[in-house]
Amino acid sequence: MISVGHGVVSLDVPLGTPMGGYAARVGPSTGTLDGLEMHAVSMSAAGRRFLWLVGDLPAINTDLADAITARLSSASPELVWVGATHTHSGPDTGCHAGGGTTPPALLTQLTNAAQEAAAAAVRAEVPGFLTVHSGELEAVAGQRSGPAPLGTVPITALAFRSPAGDLLGMIAILPIHPTILGADNQLVSADLAGAVRQGLIDVPWTMVATGAAGDISTRPHRREQTPTELARLGTLAAAQLMALLENPGSAVDGAGLAGARTLGFGLPARTNEGAPALAGIRSRLAAAQATGDPVAVREAETALQGAELSAVSRPADPRLTVSAIQVGSLRLVAFGAEPYLDLQAQVIAGAPDVSALVGYTHGYLGYLPTKAAYDTDVYEVNISPVAAGAGELAVAEGIRLSSTLASQFRS
Repeated sequence: MISVGHGVVSLDVPLGTPMGGYAARVGPSTGTLDGLEMHAVSMSAAGRRFLWLVGDLPAINTDLADAITARLSSASPELVWVGATHTHSGPDTGCHAGGGTTPPALLTQLTNAAQEAAAAAVRAEVPGFLTVHSGELEAVAGQRSGPAPLGTVPITALAFRSPAGDLLGMIAILPIHPTILGADNQLVSADLAGAVRQGLIDVPWTMVATGAAGDISTRPHRREQTPTELARLGTLAAAQLMALLENPGSAVDGAGLAGARTLGFGLPARTNEGAPALAGIRSRLAAAQATGDPVAVREAETALQGAELSAVSRPADPRLTVSAIQVGSLRLVAFGAEPYLDLQAQVIAGAPDVSALVGYTHGYLGYLPTKAAYDTDVYEVNISPVAAGAGELAVAEGIRLSSTLASQFRS
């Protein structure tokens, strides 16, 4: 049996706070649509504890993740995960390709909030059992690039129930960019993560983690970028998550707990590549604008933004944090980056017992595309700080860590 607890702390964002998420952001915050939160889930088994924290933030830089980890667990840092939902309507946390620095005031505020949420989660621990539920989310998100973009996305839910079978809480892993609200929005919001939590009002607690969302967004399905549309898509996603929990799922067996982490995993940089062909991308944008197709225009606009940003900043030594956790038979891998969805499939193919790949955890490298994606001229590839093949190297490291944990459990 596993003991699980949950804690949550509200994050104050004063008026006039610089907002992150969009290069084309029009200005600082002018109010709050829905409050941001720092969530913590504590899992205890066999005398060890795993703390998983997720904040409604654009990104968690390595300095912030390290500060929170040091505050919570100096003895077993690999058993602390600190991640972001990647909302694009939160405070600017220094989210830059290759990694950034957290503003000092935010670093202090968020470290304190994480400590408070984690302490609440530990106090709330009660024994029960976990089940893993996997399915497809329809009509909410899909791939925003590629030769045959997917219109649905795989989702994973970890449900925690009492010994009597009552649902006590859940972790929803959604590989979706929370970008329903656009760059013109100046109201603080958790975006999709917050809307999903609100839609799961009958669940005692929910923590939403963002998965392999590098090339996934609501763009293929959203009708507009308004609070009304945010509520619609959040409600739709929440209903499908609840339906997913109606199936038995896979029980998490065993009570062991172990983690592994590689800090500063080196990846090939793009410094030896030629600069993006800006003239060609500008011509593509002009052609898209002539058609009047809003999706084509948005794709061309972001491709140009990525190319322009990449042209002035190419980190020479990109590094990634790769983490793996095993709680009983549950195994997860996490990257401190925005991994493409297909990288999750590659991790699971190499380590079939892994349930999901989580992104935006313990650092922010930037976009991590698949090797094949480098044949496309899209924002995610143009702005990525790593060369083709880096994503597959990260996958290999994730599989290695996961296999190490599996070997520990077999021995």
